[in-house]
Amino acid sequence: MGRMEGKVAIVTGGASGIGAATVRRLAEEGAAVVIADLQDDKGEALAAELSGAGLRAAHRHCDVTALPELEAAVAFAVSEFGGLDVMHNNAAWSGGGYVADIDVEVWRRSLAVMLDGVFYGCKAAIPALLERGGGAIVNTSSVEGFFAEMLSAPYSAAKAGVLNLTRSVAIEYGRKGIRANAICPGAVDTPLLDLVVAAGENSREDIAEQHAIGRVIEPREVANLVLFLASDEASAITGASVVVDGGLTAGTRLTGFPTFGGGTYR
Repeated sequence: MGRMEGKVAIVTGGASGIGAATVRRLAEEGAAVVIADLQDDKGEALAAELSGAGLRAAHRHCDVTALPELEAAVAFAVSEFGGLDVMHNNAAWSGGGYVADIDVEVWRRSLAVMLDGVFYGCKAAIPALLERGGGAIVNTSSVEGFFAEMLSAPYSAAKAGVLNLTRSVAIEYGRKGIRANAICPGAVDTPLLDLVVAAGENSREDIAEQHAIGRVIEPREVANLVLFLASDEASAITGASVVVDGGLTAGTRLTGFPTFGGGTYR
């Protein structure tokens, strides 16, 4: 049996990037997965791919900035697959710029997707999780939840908020069988990384070099962490903010010495 056999999961932003990789990993391990995303073509194609491979998945159109749509996604999971055991709040969208220049509507939409959307996902999922006697919530934050980045105030602010929201869920519902954890990726090889490269002065090679492993992270590597935190193997882990960043935040690089073992070993 797979590690998620008999479990039902929802992945928001599940049609591409980290979300799609997570949908695949959960389904491969036996879960029935609802792909909740605005990208209907991609979501339906992924569901068809997995169903064709004998796995269980279904797409549900979902705008995470609207609580009723997340409630409908949860209701769909219950009606289609019999319940809900895992909620992965992963959808993302962000604008940026210097703080004084950020359009108010860009700020509001960024937080609506990445912070309100996580709150709505938790609010919608918790009653269904309690019906099953508990379950797991995994929220996607970022290393930028700990550290700011130039021209990324909406993203960094939302991702920092996700960390304490996750902790709140963990302490409020831990005695009722619900675990809540946040994942904090570094630079992941997704379309979002292409936007970062286009907007900044670092090439993909420059960004890769900042990681101790010498490369950016693959979406499946992040999905493996989500799978672990969603599984019973992580039964004692809750309220955690787990970094999956290839060593991006392991050092300050203030000394000027060669980074990540680039010099002579002693």
